[in-house]
Amino acid sequence: MTSRVFLDADVLASPVTRTLILLSFPHADSRFHVCWSAEVEAEANSHLRPGQARLAEVRRIGDLDDQVLVSSPAITELERLTDTNPKDKHVLAAASSAGAHAVVTRNVADFGHKDLSYLGMNAVHPDLFLARMLTPNMYQDTLASMCKRRNRPPNVPKALHLMIGLEHPLLAQAMSDLFPGAELPASSFPAPAELFRGRSCLICGKRLAAPRSTVIGIGPECLTHS
Repeated sequence: MTSRVFLDADVLASPVTRTLILLSFPHADSRFHVCWSAEVEAEANSHLRPGQARLAEVRRIGDLDDQVLVSSPAITELERLTDTNPKDKHVLAAASSAGAHAVVTRNVADFGHKDLSYLGMNAVHPDLFLARMLTPNMYQDTLASMCKRRNRPPNVPKALHLMIGLEHPLLAQAMSDLFPGAELPASSFPAPAELFRGRSCLICGKRLAAPRSTVIGIGPECLTHS
């Protein structure tokens, strides 16, 4: 199953996270496509530091314009949402309008259970999303692409993997077999309060039933084969 996911501003404003996602989704093994709205892009740009590439430039370099930018939601779509944080209603409504089945966001708790259930959508932290959705081949090829773009260390796969582990410990742990003997450093980022909200499997889209599945976002069958 190939699904569409909507990237929140906090993901797009993180150069490492957005690069991992944007370089991996066109891969032959990929199970997802990405999108975001102009409103989310503007918010992300406002949080970038001087010298960091704006999203229009990222889209231009990656030739992504026709693939990723979707329409902002109508006011009536926002009014239907009842328990999502008001500042994030436009994110969830735009994601739903675009046919996305998940919002990738660091602020999972801002998206209401009732609204997600009503729309049949999920909210998932980027670290959990990457750990579940990237295959080893995708990760290796993405690291290789990232290394080619970097003029300064870390610019070899193992060193870059260790750096990524600081921000994305779940992803680095999931891919640890690719770098035997590499000792992952302790993450310098605070542990997220919540990694997933929703009722459907991130991989196959089937309804999640087991309590543990609704915490990790993956059904038992997909967890076995992911």
